[in-house]
Amino acid sequence: MARDFLTNTINPKDPDGPWTGVTIPGFLIERCYKDNPTRYQNFRVVKTVLDDPKRIFSGVRVYNQGGWCYTGRPEQWHIREQVTAPFPAHLVFAVYLNPNMVVYEFRAEVADEEDPMSPRGWQDRYGGLIWKSIS
Repeated sequence: MARDFLTNTINPKDPDGPWTGVTIPGFLIERCYKDNPTRYQNFRVVKTVLDDPKRIFSGVRVYNQGGWCYTGRPEQWHIREQVTAPFPAHLVFAVYLNPNMVVYEFRAEVADEEDPMSPRGWQDRYGGLIWKSIS
């Protein structure tokens, strides 16, 4: 089994404090590598979003309380296994973490018309916007 990948990001519980650890599970990496090479390549985008998030949302998990959604817009992403392209302006890339700061999902989503760094309908989907990049 593949090893877990560890990285750091803004702490959603203390955005102005020190960064916190995030785990990308080895089984998720391995599954993507075997089943979906394009998705596997986009782990680079996951890292880019976690390194420089533009929004952090709370309350993303309905059945298991807690969780976070980090969003951003990378310059490039993989659209096929060996093909990169500019990230589309009408999308935002979302990285979902459980309450233990473990990535369980990531994907491009249609951006909100009023806030293009947020997924469309975020007000109805998440508990709230807890942090917003000002840069």
